[in-house]
Amino acid sequence: MKIRNLSLFALINWLLWCILSLFYFKTGGFAGDFYGSLFTAFFIPGHILLFALGLFILSLPFRLIGPRALQAAATVWGGVFSLFFVLDIIVYSQYRFHISPAMLELFFGPAGREIFMFPASTWVMAFTGLAALFAAEWGLTVLSKKFTLSNKFLIWTGVFFVFISLGYNGLFAWAKFMMVPSITAQRDRLPFSNPLSVNRRLRKMGFEPKREPYALPARGDLNYPLHTLSCTPDKKQNVLIILVESWRSDSFTPEIMPRLTQWSQRAGAHYFANHLSGGNATEAGVFSLFYSMPYAYWNDFTSRHLPPVLVSEAQALGYTPAVYSSGKLNSPAFHQNVFAAIPNLRLESKGQTKWERDIDAVQDFETFLDKHNPKEPFFGFVFLDAPHGSDSPKEDQIFKPAGEAMNYLLLTKNTDPTPYMNRYKNSLHFTDKMIDRLLTDLQKRGLLKNTWVVLTGDHGQEINDTRHNFWGHNSNFAKYQTHVPLFVWSPSDADAQTLTYRTNHYDVAPTILTHVYNCTNAPADYSIGADLFDSTPRPFSLISSYTKKAVRTGDKLTVMDAYGNLEFYDENFTPISDGADAAQVGEAFKTFAKFYK
Repeated sequence: MKIRNLSLFALINWLLWCILSLFYFKTGGFAGDFYGSLFTAFFIPGHILLFALGLFILSLPFRLIGPRALQAAATVWGGVFSLFFVLDIIVYSQYRFHISPAMLELFFGPAGREIFMFPASTWVMAFTGLAALFAAEWGLTVLSKKFTLSNKFLIWTGVFFVFISLGYNGLFAWAKFMMVPSITAQRDRLPFSNPLSVNRRLRKMGFEPKREPYALPARGDLNYPLHTLSCTPDKKQNVLIILVESWRSDSFTPEIMPRLTQWSQRAGAHYFANHLSGGNATEAGVFSLFYSMPYAYWNDFTSRHLPPVLVSEAQALGYTPAVYSSGKLNSPAFHQNVFAAIPNLRLESKGQTKWERDIDAVQDFETFLDKHNPKEPFFGFVFLDAPHGSDSPKEDQIFKPAGEAMNYLLLTKNTDPTPYMNRYKNSLHFTDKMIDRLLTDLQKRGLLKNTWVVLTGDHGQEINDTRHNFWGHNSNFAKYQTHVPLFVWSPSDADAQTLTYRTNHYDVAPTILTHVYNCTNAPADYSIGADLFDSTPRPFSLISSYTKKAVRTGDKLTVMDAYGNLEFYDENFTPISDGADAAQVGEAFKTFAKFYK
């Protein structure tokens, strides 16, 4: 294989990748106006050119070894790039974001096999497709060797690529300065996209933008809490937080969770029926629950190993920590933030399946209670994971038909959701038993009369409820992925209550610090939330994913991507045109900088 043959091979792949890239726009939407369509026409070939250049440059050194080595290298790199596009398109179609280093770290990390569960059919299709893909790339190298590109063709091809590269970068620079949403919204359609921006230079030249793009407040050093806490409980009551993975609010029904239904009607029970998580994924959901602040602070608290005051104040007051998670606590890195100060932290549970690990976590918590002095307070946390993979033992598989684990390669917006929904319900039917087991054990030990129990989910779980081909979570901010049940049992003989005003994960920590730790500080000293029992309307709710942030006001959502672009949706994540303006969103997002100096 010669260098000119390699050039043709790269061009053929470039053309194929351009065609594949149309699937990104099929999912994310094509522009509806002239300027947006013009940008798309330049953007796809111009940006995909970078991948073709990467293929050419990475393969070229092997020419020094010989023609066969160059052909083999071209096959490998062509297969790698093509495989990336295929996988990234699948990820984007489900979650609306691209493969990233953070996602790969999670997939190949210590909890990868627990978090990502695929049926055998997925692996068979994957390996078959992989073999076919590399065979096709080898065939393209053979085809490329049969033709030789002329100098004239190469020159005009180079001119064309310079033209489209200047075109899409120039169009985007103009659109970003003038805030043309039909163009700027396309930035995240293609992977690793970073078109030219010249806003600062244009301002220096005296030009003024149509309106200022929104930017998050600048960060400084952490200032947390804002004031030293003053907490002097008259009586140290126990705290137990039970967290359920992927628990959507509408799954709390007598049919699915009969035991919890009974517990919700007992004295001291408070059911918050309109509750929002602070995220649509585990990291953001757990972080907002414990820290009572947005996920934007994750990296700063993690790098400093700084725990939330909810945990650190419990330790300062002499509470014994009892942390038992079904999933690994080092992936995500909760051992470096939420539980960073807990010695000898139990990082994982035993078992081959999620439901087996759930049982192990519950059993270990019971063992802790067996050994613990009931006169000493404890701060407990039990994290149940079965619904995350819709996993359950056979005796709990009562909803039928129930499909196998999701084969994401086959899911479309027209896929029948019933088998997957039934599988999810079965996992919650099993989880219902685990919750009942925990509460019953506390009751038998006489601990309920001195324990505050919080039960909620880290985020929801969508099964194509919006009919936009969303399956799972971390893909949008619709109610199915963000609304979760919340129960609080207090040591009280008061009648059970159902509270319907909106509450957030950010409200849990202030409630415990106020009612259990008897802290005299205002919640604003350490959180962006309020007391759960304060019915004052929350002006907005903040929700985060791994890549985006959303402000919910009423039933409307204003979503900001990583580049400051704003989009508006209703609670079913259907685009609307009358969301909050940038100034209102700016006020809400000021909380992202509240705890920086």
